This record gives sequence, structure tokens and C-alpha cells, in this order.
Amino acid sequence: MTAVPAAALEISSTAVQDKQPMSAQQVYHDCGGENISPDLRFAGVPAGAKSLALIVHDPDAPHPHGWYHWLVADIPVTVAGVAKGAKFALPARELPTDFGKPGYNGPCPPKGSGPHHYHFILYALDVEKIELPAGMTPYQVHQAIRLRAVKETEITGLYERK
Repeated sequence: MTAVPAAALEISSTAVQDKQPMSAQQVYHDCGGENISPDLRFAGVPAGAKSLALIVHDPDAPHPHGWYHWLVADIPVTVAGVAKGAKFALPARELPTDFGKPGYNGPCPPKGSGPHHYHFILYALDVEKIELPAGMTPYQVHQAIRLRAVKETEITGLYERK
């Protein structure tokens, strides 16, 4: 009998294709878009994972740690994704981003700064509820999530504001 390898953790979307430009639907209001979060699908959650977390990060932003567009923690491992424009249901927590508010906040890079990379990173964590003390910056939240990750995967959308 041949062992079947475990499925790899995956994130996918019909709206965000890996290394392809994102549409105006996903772009932030102030940059002429609709600021609608994309649909996302999750698969291949590893055995032993107790929750998922989602980070959307632009490392090309002119800030010390890039710019955080969406932070979601405590997603149950049974959640297979989220519909376009939807919020995550409890017990998942949408946390404040670098925009100063929770929820999805789409691309809005400075004009003329070239293409920016928007990493949609899905983490499988070893805890059901991650401890995130009040007052943490989005960067600190990301680091806390990375410390509890047992697996991660990502897709990267592109957007350039001319």
C-alpha cells in the first residue's frame, strides 16, 4: 500500500489570481475603487491545526513594516473561506489594520510608486484563540501569528496606481 501525501495548505480566489493585477473592485475607496474584499477559499488544513489566521500585507508600502490591509485571527479550521464582500463570522476576529480600523481595506499605494504586491497569507495555527494584547500594532499582530503558525501559504495580487 502506498502512502498518500497530506494535502498542502492552500488559499485561492476567483478575484485575486497569483501574481496578476487586482481589479478596481478590491481597490480602496480613496484610490478610486470599490473596496470589496475578494472571495477566498481555504483547503488542506493540516491535522492538528486549531485555528486559521489571514493577513493581507503590502511589503512595498513606504513604511517601516509595509502596510497591513486585513488582519483576521481565530478563524475556525472548519471554515472553508469567505464570500466576496463578506465579513468573517464569530469567533473569528477582524483586527485593526494600518488604516486604523478592522476589516478589509484594499490597495491604495502612492501614485507613481510602481506595482505593489498584496500578499494574502493564510496561516494554520497551533492554538484555537491567539492571545493578542490590546494596543498591538498590525506588525506585532502579524509577528504573534507567525510564532504560532504550523503552516502557511499565500497568493499575491498586484496593483499599481499611476
